[in-house]
Amino acid sequence: MVPRLIDVPDLVGGAAALVFDKDGTLLDLDSRWVVFFTALTDAVLEALDATELRGSVLEALGVGSRALVPHGVAAAGTGADVRAVIDGVLSAAGYSGAGIDAEIASAYLSAPMGTLAPLGDPARVLTQLRDAGRRVGVATADDRERTLDDLDRLGVAHLVELLNCGDDRFSKPHPRVLLDMAESWEISIDGLVMVGDSGHDLATARAAGSRFIAVSASDLVGADAWVETVDEIGEALVSSISGD
Repeated sequence: MVPRLIDVPDLVGGAAALVFDKDGTLLDLDSRWVVFFTALTDAVLEALDATELRGSVLEALGVGSRALVPHGVAAAGTGADVRAVIDGVLSAAGYSGAGIDAEIASAYLSAPMGTLAPLGDPARVLTQLRDAGRRVGVATADDRERTLDDLDRLGVAHLVELLNCGDDRFSKPHPRVLLDMAESWEISIDGLVMVGDSGHDLATARAAGSRFIAVSASDLVGADAWVETVDEIGEALVSSISGD
């Protein structure tokens, strides 16, 4: 049993808005991104004839053969963070030149993605929240174009009112991510709950002053509550409305 500091129905029932992370919260992180980051690394290193650095780059990014390292750059960083890490490993090994950034940027846009696998039933949960009058947002480290495509394929794009992405002016863990959403919805930050699986998500909530629910991340110390999947948030909403 995963411990909870605040009763989830009370937390969800008292919220005016919930903002969800995407990968690791609505979507399975590893099935989606291990393929991408491995392909990205291989493409860059092959183009630069630097394949001997494959292990070093993957380790620096936090990419294993089957899973990403929790809270690592690949798991929680933006595209800019990823490019900086790859560039750093290459520079340390003596690789330099204007062509490196171009190769990284090209590979980042063209590397194949893994399987898009929902965690639980996000479409049902976000529909429940909308129907109960809760505002719904998404804040992700991923870029906007790919995020819009993912949300559409997941069947929740029409349910997400506000979206913050890694290539926006402010991105996680900057407090403006949640503060701007609260301002747009004309609600107090106390009425907004961030839902995520990484240290970046928790840091975003704490910087803005909002509550935080950790999804399937029992080692994430400092969360206000924990759930195994977002399905429990839908169940908590029903429970709070019914008074059970």
